[in-house]
Amino acid sequence: MNKLQSIICIFMLSLLWACSKDDGLSGPPSVRSVTLLDSARQDSAFTRALPGTLVLITGDNLDGITQVSFNGLNAYFNPAYNTNTHLIITIPEEAPTEATDPDVPNLIHIVTTHGETSYSFVVDIPPPSIFAISNENAMPGDSLYIFGSSLWLIEKIQFPGGREVTAFNADEEGTLVRLVMPNLGTDTGRITIVAKYGSATSNGPLNDHQSGNVISNFTNDGETGELPRLNWAWWGADRKNDATLFPGTRGYYLHNIFGGVGSNDPAWWNGGRSGNFNDVPMFTAAIMTQQASDYALKFEVNTREPWTTAVCVLRFGENYAYRLMPFVGAPGASFHTENKWVTATIPLSEFKTKADDVEGTGTGAATMGQLLKPDGVVAFGFRIVSEAQPIEVFNAAFDNFRIIKIK
Repeated sequence: MNKLQSIICIFMLSLLWACSKDDGLSGPPSVRSVTLLDSARQDSAFTRALPGTLVLITGDNLDGITQVSFNGLNAYFNPAYNTNTHLIITIPEEAPTEATDPDVPNLIHIVTTHGETSYSFVVDIPPPSIFAISNENAMPGDSLYIFGSSLWLIEKIQFPGGREVTAFNADEEGTLVRLVMPNLGTDTGRITIVAKYGSATSNGPLNDHQSGNVISNFTNDGETGELPRLNWAWWGADRKNDATLFPGTRGYYLHNIFGGVGSNDPAWWNGGRSGNFNDVPMFTAAIMTQQASDYALKFEVNTREPWTTAVCVLRFGENYAYRLMPFVGAPGASFHTENKWVTATIPLSEFKTKADDVEGTGTGAATMGQLLKPDGVVAFGFRIVSEAQPIEVFNAAFDNFRIIKIK
């Protein structure tokens, strides 16, 4: 028996003992209050709660309950937790709310063997949250997709520079918002969704392709489109700025294109199968003791052909790596952006040591000092290898590698 079950059992024994002293009257039922089950908080009645909340309904003549509904949705209850004066019940996770039905009645309805009653009660909407943004470096006028939960009753979306967007399209499930990327100029910052039942802020800034967060945007001094943050070692994949190949980028990007790689081929130094960078002094020494889970590597990726078997090993120094395989778990075991740029986010705690001679399969990084060189210098790069399956073709571009504080 777990702790919650023990509390319920003790609570029900006390209620049943108290009820054994009344005459078992069977008049019309009525509800006096709804509270939490915690006895220390039973004096704090409330008239609204989130789906999934365990509540105690207190009233009169509540014995013999046959049906309980929240906004018209029947809720399961255990008759053993029903007495003449109380009912313990959990608000269903699927209970209708204002988000799914603007005309929701906001009622608890109880039916007993000797009558029925209703009680005004609001099933709240959980506050919104943002899981991911399709392209954090989208160009003005591009489609932007925000993925999350409880994305309902949105009033506005706030962008960097005090800009507000009220023209958007949200799905009925509250998991996706579609809009057009405004022109942010040179402003960089996180976006905030402001909704009726709360707000949510993204875990990374938008338009962050030329700040001090950036390891490399592949643009060099004297080149147009963005401030230079090159830090590239001039070998490996091809550095290009051909917008006909990969439209929607401001300047240069790194293009990895190759094929005909057999199984279990670790020779990443051949045929443009890597991205190599100079060491970059990005942080002060104070970062070395901070938690790796508070930071993430972000970058944009664009595939011209489906990515199906190649393992992209992202590396910090010689000891920590992440095995990027976006095709794993994807429909048809194939990842394809269909020639659009999308943002990848990898918490730095996901970078792991080598185990059984395989990079990125051991113990995850706990602190930033395990990933960085002394005084916060970043040593980063990536290598593309094959394992059990050969690589028939790989045709993708990368841009704007950056390290962002996400917590």
